[in-house]
Amino acid sequence: MSLDFFYFPETNLRTPYYNLAIEESIAINLSRFQIKAGVRVWKNPKSIIIGLSEDPYRNIKSSIVESSNQSLADGKLGKKPNPNICYVARRASGGGTVFHNETGNINYSFYFNYDFRKELYPVKDSYDILLGLVTQSLRKQGFLAEFSGKSDLTFFVDGSSKKISGNAQFRKKNCIVQHGTLILQEELIDQVTDVLHHPPEEPEYRKNRPHKEFLTSLPKEFSLEIWKKDLVDVTRSYLGLSKTVDFSEFSFFSSGFSSFRKQVLLDSEIIRKKKYQNLNYILNREIPT
Repeated sequence: MSLDFFYFPETNLRTPYYNLAIEESIAINLSRFQIKAGVRVWKNPKSIIIGLSEDPYRNIKSSIVESSNQSLADGKLGKKPNPNICYVARRASGGGTVFHNETGNINYSFYFNYDFRKELYPVKDSYDILLGLVTQSLRKQGFLAEFSGKSDLTFFVDGSSKKISGNAQFRKKNCIVQHGTLILQEELIDQVTDVLHHPPEEPEYRKNRPHKEFLTSLPKEFSLEIWKKDLVDVTRSYLGLSKTVDFSEFSFFSSGFSSFRKQVLLDSEIIRKKKYQNLNYILNREIPT
C-alpha cells in the first residue's frame, strides 16, 4: 500500500485538547514515516480556540475563561467532552480566536511534507495553494468563495464580503499543518456574540463590523458529505494521485497506516497532557519541562 496520502475522517467527538494534540502529533510523525500528505475532517464540542500568541482575557468573556479554568484545575476533563462545559484551548498556530461547536461548523486540516512539495515552503504561496483547494472543493457544489485578509475565505453577500472560513498554520518537523473551519449554521454566529469580545485586531475588510454582520454560514443546500469527498479529491489531484471511490484504501485507520497511527496516538497523549490541557499553556503559553 502506498503511503503517499492519508484521510483521517470524523470520529467520535473528543475535547479540543485531544484534537489539537492529534494535529501536532501528526506533524511530528509525518516526515518520520515518509508520508507526503494527509487531510483530516473533525469537530469540536462547544469550544473557544485562541491563536498561539493571544491573551484569552482580551478575546473571551471572563466568565467563560474562569469556568473552563476551574474544570481543568479540578482534573475532571478527559478525552471525552462534557456537554456542560465551554472549553478554552490554545492552538499551535497563529491567527485569531474562533468558536466551535458540534453542529455549527466543521474543521478541516491539511498536512504536507514539504520535502516533497517545496512550492509550499513560502508562507504566502502555501496559503494561496491550500486555500485554493478549499475554494475548489466548495465550487464543486456551486459555492464561490474568495480569499480575503491573510487567510480567510468569504462570500459576497448583500454588497459586502462576509467571512465563511478562517484558517491558520504551523510548521514542525518539515510538516506544514494548515487548519480551518467552515461555518455551517447561523446559530453558531449567535453563540459567538455570547462568548467573544470584538477582536482587538481585525482584517481591514472587516471594517469594525460586529460578529453578526461580519460572519455568514453556508446555505442549507450545502452537503457536508459531498464536500468531504470533494476536498479529498481536489487534494489528491493536486498531489497527482488518482481519483477514487474507496476512501478505505487510504484511511488513517487502515492496516497500511497502522504503525503511523499507533505512533501518532501514543505521542498525542503525551502532548495533550503536557501541553494542550495544561493551564500554564492555555493562559500564558508556557509549557512545563
